[in-house]
Amino acid sequence: MDWLHREIAENWRREGKRYAAAVNEFVRIGMESEWKQEQEEPEQDKRYSLAQSIIEMIRAANKVGEVERLREELPPASWPITPAYENKTQAVKPVAFLQDGSLVIHTGGHSNDRKLYLVYEQTISEIQDLQQIGCSPDGNYFALVNKQGIRIVHGLTRNKIEGEVEITATSWEYIQNSIKKAVPELESLANLEHPEAGLDEVIPFHDGKSVLLVSHYGIYVIENDEAQLLHPDLSQLIKDEIEDTTIDMAHGSVSPDGRWIAYGSQGSEHLLKDTSHGTVYEFAPESSYPHYALFSRDSYDVWYNACHFYNGMTMRVSISEAEKQATTAETVEWPLMNDEMRVYAGVALKDSYIFGDAYGYLRCIDRDGQEVWRYFVGSTISGITVSRDEERLAVGTYAGMLHLIDLKSGCKSEYSIGTAAILETERWILWQNEKPLRW
Repeated sequence: MDWLHREIAENWRREGKRYAAAVNEFVRIGMESEWKQEQEEPEQDKRYSLAQSIIEMIRAANKVGEVERLREELPPASWPITPAYENKTQAVKPVAFLQDGSLVIHTGGHSNDRKLYLVYEQTISEIQDLQQIGCSPDGNYFALVNKQGIRIVHGLTRNKIEGEVEITATSWEYIQNSIKKAVPELESLANLEHPEAGLDEVIPFHDGKSVLLVSHYGIYVIENDEAQLLHPDLSQLIKDEIEDTTIDMAHGSVSPDGRWIAYGSQGSEHLLKDTSHGTVYEFAPESSYPHYALFSRDSYDVWYNACHFYNGMTMRVSISEAEKQATTAETVEWPLMNDEMRVYAGVALKDSYIFGDAYGYLRCIDRDGQEVWRYFVGSTISGITVSRDEERLAVGTYAGMLHLIDLKSGCKSEYSIGTAAILETERWILWQNEKPLRW
């Protein structure tokens, strides 16, 4: 029996095309008038009632292997579906494209339910016995995290997920004992029964010999098997008689050349550490709460985002200017790159940046802060990574979706929302307690 319900599919396509055109026109007029021209809001998407039928067709099409036909008959859109399946959604975070073209992702949050997957061409497979994988900014080294400890390896491929060469291996027992020495008498990552489940980020440095750990229980550098608490500041904790190292909205980034660490949390300034001599620079956020940091590919700049509810502001700090400012009495006003986005994820390209925000938009912004394009994926963005040739973009959302996008297509779908001449080529639905579905 054919899985396709033709009338429902026709309604889906017709309404999807109408809604995309209406939103795109609304945005076009708004941007051209700098949002000074009064407009009526576009009529809401009417496809929410179709959610169950659409998911049933997606499942059936996957079962019989007709996903190409599925994409033609039912052009993907997640926002009409997500509200009916909120109990199944979860964060999807792309980690890195490997040199063989495969993609490592993980799903879930802070729990032992987090899963790792390897996506290659039209297939997806679960990676066993690992809780997390992190990638160095240059894409050469990977941190493999399991219940025993952290290994840093080189030469990861889909056929050799353990890597070709092991650089370092450190047990959790050793790491936690080292943290206890660095943070005596305070509750920290060292006190967790399952520290591997408490990590937000694990980022190897460019030489594979050090690793940055970002968590709700503090931000740490592990180097030469020794742990250093980077944030919050230990002396300030002791002075304020605070009994633990917990922080909210912890974030961190390592520069591609390995010299700099950008980091912070909800209660801090934007922070920048020079690992060559330990100097820490502080920058006041443009919005309420520091939320995200990203280095340029050449390690010359760092972009900081601070948020307020679902909005935020992003500024660019020139590292050479920051060093210069520290030796003079001059105050530098750092340029504002964007005054709208609460940034959840981003990637640095050769000549621009792509950021993903709380509203489900990707925006490509050049080094001067000019928007190149925008593209709507449909839900708050939880992770982004790009291939080395900058042709393929992988985007994950809190709706449990993985979007694979061709950045060099030069064209756009009539069903897409945004100004970008880019094309989604594939999508995976990765919901809790469900088999992955290709769309």
